[in-house]
Amino acid sequence: MFEQDTVLVPKETSWFGYYPDGSYDTILPAQETKLYTEDWIGLKTLDEAGKVKFINVSGGHLDISQTDMKKYVLPYLVEQAPSPSLQIEKGPSSCRWVSAIKNNFMELVGRAEDRNLLDIRR
Repeated sequence: MFEQDTVLVPKETSWFGYYPDGSYDTILPAQETKLYTEDWIGLKTLDEAGKVKFINVSGGHLDISQTDMKKYVLPYLVEQAPSPSLQIEKGPSSCRWVSAIKNNFMELVGRAEDRNLLDIRR
């Protein structure tokens, strides 16, 4: 969640938190909403499996710093093996967009020299 978010109201909606019915004074954490307790979108299942991280970062809406990007996003991109369902063809019809996205992200976080860390064709 972005601590100074002024786009999402309340900012806790970035974590699926919201106001209880009929009130705008308090905010329910995600774990106390029907969306979570009744597992409407699988959030409770993912959370109980340890696959959800609730992280705060300073800044406004989508204003993530390079430091926070390196700390919280990059590890998931580097440590994760490519999905078995992601098949990249060799040759002229290969998925060039994957490489372009990877290069743009690495430049964004200032790690252009480490582009091979995310080479999904390894």
